[in-house]
Amino acid sequence: MKAGRLTALAALTASTLLLTACGGGPAEDVPDMGNAVAEVSPPATDPTGRIIELAAGHAEVTDMEAAGDVIGLRSGGTLALGTLGQFEIGAVTEVTIPENCGDLTASADTFVLACREEVLLVDAASGDLERRSIADTDAAPSIAATLTSTGELIVANAEDDRVLVFGEDSGEPVETITVAGQTSQLIAVPREGQDDAVVRTNHVNTTIQDIHWRDGEQGGTLRIGLGVGRIAAGENGLVVASDNMGSQLAIYTANDVVRLHQAAPVDPSPWAVAWDTGRDLAWIASTAENTLAAYDVSSGVPERRASLDTVADAQSLLVLEDGTLVLASATGDGLQIIDNPDITSQ
Repeated sequence: MKAGRLTALAALTASTLLLTACGGGPAEDVPDMGNAVAEVSPPATDPTGRIIELAAGHAEVTDMEAAGDVIGLRSGGTLALGTLGQFEIGAVTEVTIPENCGDLTASADTFVLACREEVLLVDAASGDLERRSIADTDAAPSIAATLTSTGELIVANAEDDRVLVFGEDSGEPVETITVAGQTSQLIAVPREGQDDAVVRTNHVNTTIQDIHWRDGEQGGTLRIGLGVGRIAAGENGLVVASDNMGSQLAIYTANDVVRLHQAAPVDPSPWAVAWDTGRDLAWIASTAENTLAAYDVSSGVPERRASLDTVADAQSLLVLEDGTLVLASATGDGLQIIDNPDITSQ
């Protein structure tokens, strides 16, 4: 795409995306917005890299995260843990989990699942499971939880406007924060020399909001295009987001307040996103066309650096610490491994 056209489109998308409720209240409902769903993919033709076929029971991946070099794959009532090498030979650790759990998140060494009346903390190395009951708190029923790098557990309510902060070893919340509506996804974002930023989305009204969890306060709220798909943490407050219904990539920062910095059009039905620290690239996978694209966001406008072919329904995406790209199919096409992506392919 020509730079002039991309600049114009980015300016247009930025004006669309920057609908802000500065006081922290929920953005007004708009018809035909929100509740985005990834479009079903056509059959994959020639996925880039190599494919690891997954065992029965693990094949339809609904969520994927990494804690160090350990990958967690969620499928139904099972969380499968292992390195890429262990997945290749089928030597994974299986942890039985409730099927009603929400979004999977991960810290450096722990996988986190909010399961309505409890939060599960799964040790990445051993698979040992710790259960924290939240049944008697305002966090229940929860479908979103994340651990900060300093050990605080942040838990969001699935049905109303509460976010709770638990200390590292506390069974009782140290803060209860009212936010802009229900929470769909909740992530901790590292910041250099500061506490992690905590950012949430509301899938229904397609908004993003930061939470000042140390101060017990909500932050501002911004609209993410027409229908937010997924968000992923980058480095030093950076957040990558997909606007699934508007076919856009959006780059936010969450330092003092959440801000939209850049936006660009991408292939239809973008869903999974990830930040590539080693290459300083934002990756975004589009299920409508089975494509994975990389964008350089170092200048004022995101510039497309690569376009690769994916497995069908690649709804989960990781960039491992060594730069390996991993995609997981939600419909049984397996794990796609791209060891050395060609950044010049477009």
